[in-house]
Amino acid sequence: MNTRPIAWVTALGVLACSGKVSQPQSTALLLEATACRPCHQGIVDTYLETAHYRTSAPATAETIRGSFAEGRNVLQTRVPSVRFKLEHRQQGFYQTASDLSRMTSRSERFDLVTGSGRKGQSYLYWRGGRLFELPVSYLTGLDQWINSPGYLDGQIDFDRPIPPRCLECHATTFQLSSDPTGLSYTAQFRLGITCEKCHGDGRRHIEIHAANSGAIKGGEEIRNPAHFPRDRKLDNCALCHSGVRGAIQPPFSYRPGEPLEAYSRPDSGAAVPDVHGNQIALLRQTKCFRGSPEMSCATCHDVHRTQRDLTELAQKCLACHRAADHKNGAEIGALLMTACVDCHMPDQRSNAIQINTPTEQFSPFYRSHAIAVYPAVSSAILQTRRSASRPDR
Repeated sequence: MNTRPIAWVTALGVLACSGKVSQPQSTALLLEATACRPCHQGIVDTYLETAHYRTSAPATAETIRGSFAEGRNVLQTRVPSVRFKLEHRQQGFYQTASDLSRMTSRSERFDLVTGSGRKGQSYLYWRGGRLFELPVSYLTGLDQWINSPGYLDGQIDFDRPIPPRCLECHATTFQLSSDPTGLSYTAQFRLGITCEKCHGDGRRHIEIHAANSGAIKGGEEIRNPAHFPRDRKLDNCALCHSGVRGAIQPPFSYRPGEPLEAYSRPDSGAAVPDVHGNQIALLRQTKCFRGSPEMSCATCHDVHRTQRDLTELAQKCLACHRAADHKNGAEIGALLMTACVDCHMPDQRSNAIQINTPTEQFSPFYRSHAIAVYPAVSSAILQTRRSASRPDR
């Protein structure tokens, strides 16, 4: 067998779990991007740096963002007797919850990381062949440990189960199975969002090209979202970027290019799409989207590389909108070439995520995909521009 198909097959992490072992060891994972690199080196190398690729991983010193150093590894809650300590032991990384008033404590190991760390991370552990969320997460903006989103401050809770559906947007594949006795389990998974998530199973594609020494051109036996109709392009992204959805088919059964509505339905209970997770619904309601028949997520986003430069992204806006037509162009000046995103797609507070600390409750901000005129934001930018132009006194 040639090396390329082997590289693809070994990308599938296989974990055997005994029901008697609460914290099984994870095997090292080789993602299938290693199989794609020989023909797509440039795309693979930039994709390995993206948040999509890093959105889940085995828990290691390299993937856990929070600090285990003394003085930075304790989360003290508002209840004086309850605290969490984050520890690096010889066997791995652990969260230990202590309640001094009851003289009790509990430790569980970090097994999987969810979240690239751009905004933050949460952590999962194995127990009895199932995954559960750990009560302490990490928030990048504060650079500190926090209560996991939705957890009450001062409460010790290690019992929030994480079924495969919860991992569908943080992993490429994830399947659990047990033997007839129910005492041992096998988990097969591929962590991170890898090539297969958007392009489909590429084993046959690799086999054909390997057998023909790359002589065949084109995308035989592979899906290229660039060639999908607009609705199917959106579905590829909507799987994870359209908010909470009701299941029709099992998790991880959706295949690129198929109608997403056959696999899941949008949650009708959310009257206003939230900026966390439902970017598709926000985009669909905008004038830009309704007036541009070819517009899709890929119009502005290249998922194969990291995009954080707002000036670069503003050029996407200027491909359709002339700076000379802006009614405040004279005052805004050069900001027209750089501030389109901050002004017309501002960061907004999420109503879907709540974080509880010993002193307050707050929700993080995310970039809104409802492209529109925001008078308060525009006024603030104009005021900043005026202030900057005034001579010092």
